[in-house]
Amino acid sequence: MKKLYSQMSPVELEAEMTEIVAAMEHIEFPSQKELLTRKYYTAKAYLLDPADFKPGRYKVEDFEEEFELKYINGIMGWGQMGKDPEASFPLSMLTWV
Repeated sequence: MKKLYSQMSPVELEAEMTEIVAAMEHIEFPSQKELLTRKYYTAKAYLLDPADFKPGRYKVEDFEEEFELKYINGIMGWGQMGKDPEASFPLSMLTWV
């Protein structure tokens, strides 16, 4: 049984991300790519320091609209994107604008 990402060491997380990237080369359906992409960003988020993310405007990977980060809970950034007042993304998907 695999460990939870929160229980993995940085080396284990990097190995998991490598496995996910390899699996993405063999996907058949768009939904599979979406799932693996989300797993990749979730694993990557555990390698980041949430203290490095301050409230403000961010670009979100694969989205056009900007995201207004309000607060962080664990590895997730919560805030507003467009008309959605409660959007959330793994911190690894965010880039400061």
